[in-house]
Amino acid sequence: MKLLFLTIVAVAGLIASEPWSKNPQKWTDNDARRILTASPWAQETKAVFGNDDREAPPPGPLPGAAEAGMAGPHGATDGRWDGGVGRMPRGSVPSLPVLIRWDSALAVREASAHLTSGTTGPVPEATSVTSEQAAKDYVITLFGLVPARRYREQGQLSGSSNSGDTVDARDPEELLEGLMAASRLLQRGKPNLAPENVRLEAATGIIHVFFSRKDPITAADKEVTFTTRFGSLTIRRVFQLRDMIYKGRLEL
Repeated sequence: MKLLFLTIVAVAGLIASEPWSKNPQKWTDNDARRILTASPWAQETKAVFGNDDREAPPPGPLPGAAEAGMAGPHGATDGRWDGGVGRMPRGSVPSLPVLIRWDSALAVREASAHLTSGTTGPVPEATSVTSEQAAKDYVITLFGLVPARRYREQGQLSGSSNSGDTVDARDPEELLEGLMAASRLLQRGKPNLAPENVRLEAATGIIHVFFSRKDPITAADKEVTFTTRFGSLTIRRVFQLRDMIYKGRLEL
């Protein structure tokens, strides 16, 4: 009985020490960065080659990895990611770490505000989602899926970039339309939610996916899964809603 009591006390102390359980006015910069990079709202997963058909909608015809600008010169079999991750062991599947974050969640927006308050330079972890946008949409942001400066800005004419030959000449709208068609929020016993918009920040490679709040996700849903495909890459992450309580309410 004593051991059980000590275990409960230890767990309660650990929960109380989490930054999102503190008063935001007492956050340190490290607390804010943890919320933005490793918290119930910001979780890393692996983008892998191949399909993941569990509850996912058919994505339709999408470009291959080379067409998406994600693989090395020989495609998936050479085990190289954009010349970056290096050769994979024989028999293994190449993968890429991707951070998935609910930028519309109040905890994320307040952590971002904490880091940018009084700062004159850019804060890479910060979100640009406003309270007005968050009230309208669930905004899920993907970090690490697209290399920075790989594509020109959406709506920018080919050849109008000053970035030189490192910029892919193709229209990023086409790739984003494929990602939008494949992205879903999956909930057990409820219709899947499809996005209403996707936006690319070309300078950083950050992608924002917008889902309308007209059909709200509630704590009773227990969990929600974000899934998408980009070229030959499959990305999937399950979020436990019980962990995404902030200031006494579910924040997404």
